[in-house]
Amino acid sequence: VCHIVQLAISVRKLLGYLHGKIVPYRLSQSMAKAQCAIDQRPFVHPSTAEGGRAETVASWDDLVLGLQKLLDELPSQDDAIPLSNVKRLFQIRHDLELSETALGYAKLSEMLQDPRMQGICVVRLQHDGYV
Repeated sequence: VCHIVQLAISVRKLLGYLHGKIVPYRLSQSMAKAQCAIDQRPFVHPSTAEGGRAETVASWDDLVLGLQKLLDELPSQDDAIPLSNVKRLFQIRHDLELSETALGYAKLSEMLQDPRMQGICVVRLQHDGYV
């Protein structure tokens, strides 16, 4: 049953998640992010939509230059940034929102594998998650 549900979520896009619950895909956060990616606009999570400050969204040029600088600043013992930290660190260092949907992608990992990022970074799965 779990495998069937996972296929319905990841492959068939019949189901998705909203607030930690499985819902029909048309009501899911995944669909909302996919639509934002098509429209190339930032995805605003419903829980942060009210009272959040408007931030400048990074362009492709900002992303390429900013991520290169972020990676260059890594301590010598670190050779990677956990994917879960990339957006937060980018925002702290560059005061820009890194929005994968504004750049045409529903997933951060897919955006970082865009041909424009070739030579800047590589996304890989390690034992403790994507880096």
